[in-house]
Amino acid sequence: MQAISSLTIASHVPMFIAWGPELRLFYNDAYAELLGDKHPEAMGQPLLLVHPELWSQVQPCIFAALAGQPAHCENVLMQPVRNGRIEQRFVSASVSPVRHHGDVVGVACVWSDTTSRVLAEQRHAFHLELSTALRPLVDAAHIMEAACRLTGGRLGVGRVGYGEIDMAAGTVSVDRDWTDGRLASLAGQSRPLDSFGPAIVAQLRKGRTLRLDDIALDERSAQYAQGYASVGARAMLIVPLIEAGQLAAVFYLLEQCPRHWSDQDILLAEDVARQTREVVRRARVEESLRDEKRVLEMLNRTGQALASTLDFDTLMQAITDAGTELAGARFGGFFYQAQGGQRADDGASAQLYTLSGAWPERFGEQFGQGGDPGAASLLRPRFDGERALRCRDVTRDPRYAALAATGATPSGQPALRSYLAVPVVSRSGTLLGALLFGHPEPGVFTERTERIVAGVAAQAAIAMDNARLYEVAQKSALERDALLQSERAARVQAERLSHTKDEFLAMLAHELRNPLAPISSSASLLSMQFQDEPRIRQTTTIISRQVRHMSRLIDDLLDVSRVTRGLVKLKLGVVDFREIVSGALDQARPLISEKGHQVEMALPAAPVYVRGDQTRLVQSVSNILNNAAKYTQNDGRIALRLEATDGRMLLTVSDNGCGMPAELVPNVFDLFTQGARTLARSQGGLGLGLTLARRLVELHEGEVGASSGGVGQGSSFTLALPCVDAAPDAAAGANGAPPDQCASAVLARPLRLVLVDDNADAVDSLSTLLNVQGYQTAVEYDARSGLRRARAERPDAMLVDIGLPDIDGYQLAQQLRAMPETSATVLVAITGYGQSRDRERAIEAGFAHHLVKPVDMTALVRVLEAVGSAAARSQASGTA
Repeated sequence: MQAISSLTIASHVPMFIAWGPELRLFYNDAYAELLGDKHPEAMGQPLLLVHPELWSQVQPCIFAALAGQPAHCENVLMQPVRNGRIEQRFVSASVSPVRHHGDVVGVACVWSDTTSRVLAEQRHAFHLELSTALRPLVDAAHIMEAACRLTGGRLGVGRVGYGEIDMAAGTVSVDRDWTDGRLASLAGQSRPLDSFGPAIVAQLRKGRTLRLDDIALDERSAQYAQGYASVGARAMLIVPLIEAGQLAAVFYLLEQCPRHWSDQDILLAEDVARQTREVVRRARVEESLRDEKRVLEMLNRTGQALASTLDFDTLMQAITDAGTELAGARFGGFFYQAQGGQRADDGASAQLYTLSGAWPERFGEQFGQGGDPGAASLLRPRFDGERALRCRDVTRDPRYAALAATGATPSGQPALRSYLAVPVVSRSGTLLGALLFGHPEPGVFTERTERIVAGVAAQAAIAMDNARLYEVAQKSALERDALLQSERAARVQAERLSHTKDEFLAMLAHELRNPLAPISSSASLLSMQFQDEPRIRQTTTIISRQVRHMSRLIDDLLDVSRVTRGLVKLKLGVVDFREIVSGALDQARPLISEKGHQVEMALPAAPVYVRGDQTRLVQSVSNILNNAAKYTQNDGRIALRLEATDGRMLLTVSDNGCGMPAELVPNVFDLFTQGARTLARSQGGLGLGLTLARRLVELHEGEVGASSGGVGQGSSFTLALPCVDAAPDAAAGANGAPPDQCASAVLARPLRLVLVDDNADAVDSLSTLLNVQGYQTAVEYDARSGLRRARAERPDAMLVDIGLPDIDGYQLAQQLRAMPETSATVLVAITGYGQSRDRERAIEAGFAHHLVKPVDMTALVRVLEAVGSAAARSQASGTA
């Protein structure tokens, strides 16, 4: 017995021993807490006297233990009296017999309070039941009804409901509730929020659940007990629902009698409130989406209806009907601004054009008669053309105070409470009229309604504009067709003129080059024959220089025309830009030498590879160099610097010449742009070189730039291109032949040449020049004579003009290629036509070379030397 007592006292779980026939209690401190105010008097008292309210439940286990059999009970609901109050507890207990010398002298009981666990399990089961019940529901009202019913049945209360809070109006409105049949429903009723008491409202606004066990005794609600009693409430549990930081609704449980709300009741109510509110919110969102879909479908149908007709009356009626339905109005109308949209605050110019819905008879008669008394004058929208007018309740709006008194139906109810008017404004800003909607109930039209109707008003404005403009559109259709025909004719004319311009430029170049050819040949001949005469040598040098200048102008003019029209085709390859710079410097050397410029060149030791057309890149750099030489005074300085960093190369050409004013720098690369020049036009040129350079560089995905410190401060031009890593393939030899085959050979006899050109001056001077250089030449002035001469003499090469009088040079070349006597003759085209297409046609016709007048004698001699070497090798091979 002493061991059992020690064990009981030392245990941390509630235990007691009921000893002797009267089952007197002996318990530990843990059990003393369960006794509350019954401790310590309960020590040594009979069990029946300490727990009379539990005796009926514990008696079976006690008697079983007294009979010598251990007993156990699990999660039994008991209602012990503690501290003067009845509590509901779930208990698990183990009762064992206590023996002394083999006899049962009492019982020992280990007590376990399982209330929290059981209630948690029950709450979880309830949530599952609630979720199952709410899942198939889609209507917010049905969801709230189901939640209230299940909660009321679970907690056994008289009424459960939801109240929506309108903080602006200071009201709480019961949307849905459930009762056990003892109380009437409050659904649909609205009461002032202040009637609950300011202390209670303040706590709810803070988001704190409110527990009122007895409203009449609670100091927060006692003075408002009569109001609570009017709805049958003596005890209430209220859970606030906060949205966006504001009290939006309450979930309440109500009893007619005082009730102690347990913590478990509060937890359950809060869980139900949050869960149900979320389900209701989703249901309302889905309902809103369905409503939005309905609105969009109606707007779409309205738009289709408006687009299908241009009759003004039909349009206005369709707009009014659609707006009335979308706004949820009882009646609607369209007021037409008859005086062209002028401001009319008194509404005198506004006429009711169409009606829709159940329009009040009184208003309809007044508007139909065009009168303006009483309600009609107040109902008519004010046409300020700037904003919509929306009134929640005309009886409370001072703007419509008179309407509340005059606008009643025979039954005494106002014909109009909610009011909405939206202006209809055209795209040009002209006021066309207004849409008016009304309803006998307050608060019908919301901000969302206003936005929807504004969309209808926008469609109305477009439809009205379309109807008004339809006639104008019909009249303008013929004018538009005429303009289209004129535009097509103008386009054809422009294309024809563009083609004519191209032909003109080609012909102009040909005609300009033809007289240059004999001039150049004659100058060269004079230079060779009178090379010891200083005056003649100086004269021929001037002539040759001016011929080259004229040729360059012609080439630039044609190249700019082709580049601007996108006709340039680049022959891309990997080239070392150092060679480009050297080649360009060779081309610009005559002008640089003429003006005595000093050239400073800084090139990197390593190759700078770019991908481009070598000829066109040399042309671009040469144009920049010529520009620098042209605009730098004699004995000036020109510096070239080539750098390569970060995958790009940069060429800088700077000079100490005349410089540029600031306003010229941004446009220096534009077509025909030049700096200020004297009347003597000492600089020359057409302003094409830099434009051509920029266009060609841009075709290579590069860019050019210019800068200058000002007039007299020199200029600096830059050219940038992307670099490539791959080096060009090493040349295998001229024309791809092995080096041993390209070795020059000497022909023992003079090279036989036939020259065919209808320009006697050009061909005779060239023939004489070639004779002086040791060639055997024959001259013909038409194609047929040239054909006969070639068949008879079998020349080594023929220099043929393209523009011959009888047949052109292309046909002559084809016939020469077809004859056995001239199958080995090398054909060289010498012509004033120098565009890419001209070169391609020459090669297709059978020409081996294409030279542009005036002929570059260096290039021609190089060609003839190659012909002579080939003839010598052929002669040697035949002899062997």
